[in-house]
Amino acid sequence: MRNNLSILLFLIVFLSSSSFLNYQTIDANRPIADVEPDCGVLRDHRINMTVNGFNKNGNVYWEFINSKGFIDYYGYFDTNATGGFDDYTIADGFLPDTYIIHFFDDKNNDYVKDPNGVQVNLTYTIPCN
Repeated sequence: MRNNLSILLFLIVFLSSSSFLNYQTIDANRPIADVEPDCGVLRDHRINMTVNGFNKNGNVYWEFINSKGFIDYYGYFDTNATGGFDDYTIADGFLPDTYIIHFFDDKNNDYVKDPNGVQVNLTYTIPCN
């Protein structure tokens, strides 16, 4: 009996070991965000934004952060019943830089991510290489 318990304990520890189970979990709740084109020009250009999976019927705040950490451009779009939107903005007056675009839930429009909100970051280069 003692031997069976030892084997059972060994199997439980062995099977629960992360070195034995080499898998990657996929977070189905992680929102998606896409911008097109994936880089821009210095003057007047349209940036199409398509997102999904944020808080439903809420607001998503987006901002372009330059390499010095300053916000150069920002805005809000309302989300639909799936937590998404498909909209665009016209960008003008950007300096050459690699920007980080933050998208996050902000239902009350206070420029702060909601406590239960999510965030996605993308890279956007101006001008295109």
